[in-house]
Amino acid sequence: MFDRALEGCTAGLDARGILDAAAEAQRAQVLAENKLLVLAAAWADAYPAESIHHDQLDLPGAARGVRPGGDGTPEVNDLAMAEFSVKIGKSLGSGLYFVGDALDLRHRFPLLWGKVVRGELRGWQGAKIARLTRPLLFDQALLVDEEIARFAGVVPWTKLENRTLAAILAVDPDAYEALIGRRRKERGVWLGRVDEDGMRSIHGRIEAVKTNRLYAAVDELAGYLPEEAGTADERRAEALALLGDDLQAAELRARHRQPDLFDEDLAAAVEEIMAETGGPVEESDVHPALRDLPPAVDVESAIFQAAVQRMLERIDLTKLLPTAYLVVHIAAESLEKRHGICRVPGLKPTTMSIVQSWLGHTRVKVRPVIDLNDIPPPVDSYEIPDRHRRYLRLRQPGSSFPWSTATSGFDLDHVQPFLARHRGGLPGQTRIDNLAPDTRPEHRCLTHGGWQRRQPDPGVLLYRSPHGDVYLTNHSGTHDLGNRAFAHAIWTLADPDRTDRTERRDQ
Repeated sequence: MFDRALEGCTAGLDARGILDAAAEAQRAQVLAENKLLVLAAAWADAYPAESIHHDQLDLPGAARGVRPGGDGTPEVNDLAMAEFSVKIGKSLGSGLYFVGDALDLRHRFPLLWGKVVRGELRGWQGAKIARLTRPLLFDQALLVDEEIARFAGVVPWTKLENRTLAAILAVDPDAYEALIGRRRKERGVWLGRVDEDGMRSIHGRIEAVKTNRLYAAVDELAGYLPEEAGTADERRAEALALLGDDLQAAELRARHRQPDLFDEDLAAAVEEIMAETGGPVEESDVHPALRDLPPAVDVESAIFQAAVQRMLERIDLTKLLPTAYLVVHIAAESLEKRHGICRVPGLKPTTMSIVQSWLGHTRVKVRPVIDLNDIPPPVDSYEIPDRHRRYLRLRQPGSSFPWSTATSGFDLDHVQPFLARHRGGLPGQTRIDNLAPDTRPEHRCLTHGGWQRRQPDPGVLLYRSPHGDVYLTNHSGTHDLGNRAFAHAIWTLADPDRTDRTERRDQ
């Protein structure tokens, strides 16, 4: 019966109606999720530690006062919390943690708690922040709350988590190091079950910088494999398997990194040594170092080994080392003080000392610092110069599409489609304020899916969905402007053609 009721919920709805109903259902889901946190806090209020009868305190195993939250939160009756945990389908331990999350948010994060109550922040995101910050003192938690509250609910979780970690680092570096230390211990490599087709997965958890290095090695080996080996994913799978064969992987790298090493095969190297001896090898012609070999050692074999040694001497080992490109964003004041927070694209906020430790493991190439105040000049070509790409990659390290979490694998697109000069196109169309990063699927939405995009200011993007919803994205996150008159007025004002017409009229 319930299933049939759900099936009928779309009856009579057009496309606009379906979108509105989906938004209403999503908000109802958030409110229902957040309501559990409010109820958890209310349950804790109903059963504080003071509610435990003093006679129970003398009985082993009876109720005890516990503080599931952090500093500044009240103690609760632990056994009473068990009933609530069971009622909401959680184990006793996870239920107590959940109550602690609710108390942390209400007492230590009043700004975030307000957003949770209003349905502006998903409860699970608030709970994760509570657990990340639990070791902080009460006053430190308030500082974190003040720092991240304006971003909560308007940026994806990955970005909000990064800002939370950066805030923890700012208020208590020792707590941050302890948190990172605990999370680093949660690492390992695990084998999955063998499938019926003989395939088996392998997955692991290691430090992000090491993961990047491992993936780069796999991707490099995959690039050396012939296209007949399969798709890009299939070649990477073969390359990962190659890491289990050191010799084959090393030969593959050497052949591509130093191809001149294999211009002559081993036989040619042997012939070279043979020629030096004047033809067939006689013991009197052999180098004195070989004459002293034990009788059991074959001279021909010794010459073969000498040829291999000669080839190895030609190897430039520096060409076999990986090259590292590391982009680090550091504030000017951090450079002056020689300590502070660093942001590495694709990684969590970290410290300058940790970044320095990374630079000792691979061959490092240092690129000039790019001043984001020095904007590259417009160019007439459709192709985007490398300088423009680097500038935008540093200024805007993630996709500009609403709620996108992509920080890699995207292209730079012209916001206003490029128009060739012979078709009336104006000069300087490839410029910073007419470029924006997005992924291929996002680009398909703009090209074939009916989405539209405008960029009134560099880094500020407006998107309009096929049914008229307007979204604004910038450095602070994604903002849903809706589809009413205000949203359409903003969209109209951002029309580049309207701006051009206004400028020409003013001139």
